[in-house]
Amino acid sequence: MVLILFFTTMTYKFSFKFEKNCKKIAMTSYSLIGVMSGTSTDGLDLAYTTFSPVSKSSEKWSFELHHAKTYPYPEELIRSIRQAKELNGYALKELDIILGKFIGETVNRFVDEFSIDRTAVHAIASHGHTIFHQPSERITVQIGNGQVIASLTGIKTINNFREKDVLSGGQGAPLVPIGDLLLFSDLADSFLNLGGFANITSIRDNTPIAFDICPCNLPLNMYASLIGYPYDHNGELGRSVPNHNTGLVSTLNHLPYYSKKWPKSLGVEWLEEEFAPLLEIDELTAQEKLRICYDHISEQIAGSIRKLQAQKVLVTGGGAKNKFLVELIRQKSNSEILIPDSQLIDFKEAIVFAFLGVLFLIGQPNCLKSVTGADRDVCGGNEFLP
Repeated sequence: MVLILFFTTMTYKFSFKFEKNCKKIAMTSYSLIGVMSGTSTDGLDLAYTTFSPVSKSSEKWSFELHHAKTYPYPEELIRSIRQAKELNGYALKELDIILGKFIGETVNRFVDEFSIDRTAVHAIASHGHTIFHQPSERITVQIGNGQVIASLTGIKTINNFREKDVLSGGQGAPLVPIGDLLLFSDLADSFLNLGGFANITSIRDNTPIAFDICPCNLPLNMYASLIGYPYDHNGELGRSVPNHNTGLVSTLNHLPYYSKKWPKSLGVEWLEEEFAPLLEIDELTAQEKLRICYDHISEQIAGSIRKLQAQKVLVTGGGAKNKFLVELIRQKSNSEILIPDSQLIDFKEAIVFAFLGVLFLIGQPNCLKSVTGADRDVCGGNEFLP
């Protein structure tokens, strides 16, 4: 039975000691708008959140989520983003500006809709949209021009959180573990995000380790769309097909990526070049391929949970609402699976990106070498003034 947690408030606290040579926090609180665009292009998540240190030594923080909303992408922009990796340099730069304009205009809409005082917002922290991610080549590219966002909104903007870590030899991903450690570690010992890709954070001795597990919503949504649905609601399409193609599931499970040790991360390039070709079998229907993906994804996730010896796993991201996928994960793992309220499921990443912005503003590391494999902890991000 899946345990469901209902949070009556969005205020959490954590304890963490920074290194002695780190800056002390001068301000009592920081209010930021976190902006998250996931690989599934299912919308732009915005979260306006205030973060407050509980003590002068900054050993404890709390946060309050004031407003959060997801704004859908225009269909034309979705098509452009999905084709972005095929663009030449000029066209990609043009799309970078177009997406920055959309993000800036969406932030303005969000601010007006919830009557947010712009002068109270310390910064916008924007993830952007990942187009290329090849850390082995020291390349990662997120578009959504920061200067355009800052100029349109009149609010300082921080973006490009991954590049500094990648240039320091890291994976540049996942970025959320710093938030798992500093904001949510009183709720669970491990944190599973079911987005376009599934990734997990596990905290050991106050140190997080994390990695991308496998593809998740990207292939599920793709095969659901071939059947005529934008996504598989509650996993009903997958559930209706019996589990019978164990041979192909086994083939997927033996992809070389899965035998690599962490830190490691995945990109759309890997999905298209190594994963998807194995499912290009004419004899299988799209619905059968969808079911194969469910079995593969749940086995990889459950295997990672067992390997990490996770006791309590907090699940967020769009896949946390997929009842069939959650059931399969629980059946194949021995851990307690915790499902929070829908607000935390939908906006945890946007909240954490706002927090990455706080750490950038105070000069603290927001990307940890224990997670990414970089040669040092880094304070990643680029700042743009209005």
